[in-house]
Amino acid sequence: MIDLNKLIIKDLIVDEDIIFENKSLINGLKDVKNAHYSGAIRLNEDENIELDLLLTGKMILIDSITLNEIEKYFEIKIEETLRQEDDNFKEYFNNLQNTLDISEILWQNIVLEVPIRIRQDEEDITLEGEGWQLNKKDEEEIDPRLAKLQELLDQRKE
Repeated sequence: MIDLNKLIIKDLIVDEDIIFENKSLINGLKDVKNAHYSGAIRLNEDENIELDLLLTGKMILIDSITLNEIEKYFEIKIEETLRQEDDNFKEYFNNLQNTLDISEILWQNIVLEVPIRIRQDEEDITLEGEGWQLNKKDEEEIDPRLAKLQELLDQRKE
């Protein structure tokens, strides 16, 4: 929570770690670790709040094929202006305490960075796992029910 009373006097310089608890995880995102944000929050001449932040950390993602966990480092530059007349502003702002919940803004920026699909390096991927195996068929193998048809096609080629 950011105390907006401090913004009236001077710009607010932030350099803090943040833990995202009780956030609904999206598909493929398992966890966010070591999240840290730093930068400045200021009140401009129109009394809108300007965010100039750098958000870093690690996403724990699920491999699209093997379902193994993958750590992916992220670095997100946030340059945003929150206008008091916007509907979204009311979602982050607590009028009674004159505070701004910045964690929601940071979370939304992380969610935007989650890839639709992610895979480990090709060398690290196994074709077998616990209770599963990738089936590969040889291209030369012919279904016995269609063997006679293949013989006819081979004769036609000759």
